[in-house]
Amino acid sequence: MQSFKVYFEEQELTLKYHDELNPVFWKDKKLDPEVKDHLLEIAEFFRDFANVPKAAVLDIILTGGNANFNYTKFSDLDVHLIIDKKKLKVCDPEIMDDYLRDKKALCTLTHDIKVKGFPVELYAQGSEDATSSDQGVYSLKDDKWIKEPKKEKVSFDDPYLKKKIDDIESHINKFIDPKSDDVEEMDKYKEKIRLMRQAAIQKGGEFSVENLAFKEIRNRGLLDKFSDYIRNVEDKELSLD
Repeated sequence: MQSFKVYFEEQELTLKYHDELNPVFWKDKKLDPEVKDHLLEIAEFFRDFANVPKAAVLDIILTGGNANFNYTKFSDLDVHLIIDKKKLKVCDPEIMDDYLRDKKALCTLTHDIKVKGFPVELYAQGSEDATSSDQGVYSLKDDKWIKEPKKEKVSFDDPYLKKKIDDIESHINKFIDPKSDDVEEMDKYKEKIRLMRQAAIQKGGEFSVENLAFKEIRNRGLLDKFSDYIRNVEDKELSLD
């Protein structure tokens, strides 16, 4: 295994922070009208795809890197339906979040939607589910900021951040390189990464070390590589020659 020092001399971080919002989509902090209208159309498609009643949709928002100053060439357009969960036709409220996550995952697997070359990531979240306090949030329905992003003093030179990235990457490679077939353990680690990021955003915000590490690992394609590997192992186990 490469030493920590050599590893980071060879691989530069993909994380970025800019002085302005992505000019592909924004002018004077106002969203391009054509982009706004198209994102609303895509959101309507996802509403149908996820079987969310129109009456349950309270707002449609744009958030994430492309509604903030920390966008990169890897950033999605994060479009979220803000919904009243009580109006969803899901029998068991306890499985509702799993249902919405599964719909998001299935949409991502079966569709490749891009706007101006950037992928669109679609999700439905309850109105009570908070977004990160330091993230910009733009209402596509009302065409205005709910929370305007503010410039932060952001540094990516934290040695702990780099070590966290290395730890996650090394752990994923320990499953893939020896060709592990332990799907249960791999699923557990994927869930651990997800929960780590979720807790980090809730506690430390968008620029918490764990969230930045998650973004870097995702930008490098490692999360997709890991998911594809798990899926291939599952398919092999369920197949019969």
